[in-house]
Amino acid sequence: MNRPKQQHQRREDIVQATLKSIELYGLSGTTIKTISALADISVGLINHHFGSKQKLLESAVRFLLEQLRSGLLQHLASEGDISAKERLYRIVETNFTSFQQSPSASRTWLCFWAEAAHSPELSRLQQINSRRLYSNLLHSYRALMPRQQALMAAEMTASMIDGYWLRSTLSSSPEQAFINAEQHCKTFIDTLLVNAEH
Repeated sequence: MNRPKQQHQRREDIVQATLKSIELYGLSGTTIKTISALADISVGLINHHFGSKQKLLESAVRFLLEQLRSGLLQHLASEGDISAKERLYRIVETNFTSFQQSPSASRTWLCFWAEAAHSPELSRLQQINSRRLYSNLLHSYRALMPRQQALMAAEMTASMIDGYWLRSTLSSSPEQAFINAEQHCKTFIDTLLVNAEH
């Protein structure tokens, strides 16, 4: 393996270890040392690649955002030509994949949202995440209803996806809660589309 690939793999291993550390110890209990132990990479090398725990959290969040983005693209590509309504369903499904509801991903998302209020960079990443979800929803709704209705539908659906994801991850039975959440979001889309026809 050449040096650039080695460095890329090492950074990816460190990000994965950061997610695992947050899962096991929470953000407050996660340190460069806990990440080092999980990644089996020296503290000095982690500091060389990232510099601080804050940079590690930012990199972990960027990884989660990329998983959402690439997951939706793969989901849409695998379906071929689909209707705008089916595309809305795929957006919902992407936000409720098994990865996005896994303990390492869900606990990192929770820490991210809590820290975004105090960190300009995390706040920027949160805005990117929100805009991307809203934009994807709006693109499909615009094909199904007038512009003003589409704007409101996209905002309401984005809020519902975020809200249900949060409720599900904090549920005492998250697996079933996520299944129900996905179905509720799809039913909400159906209701909006039926109302738009009248």
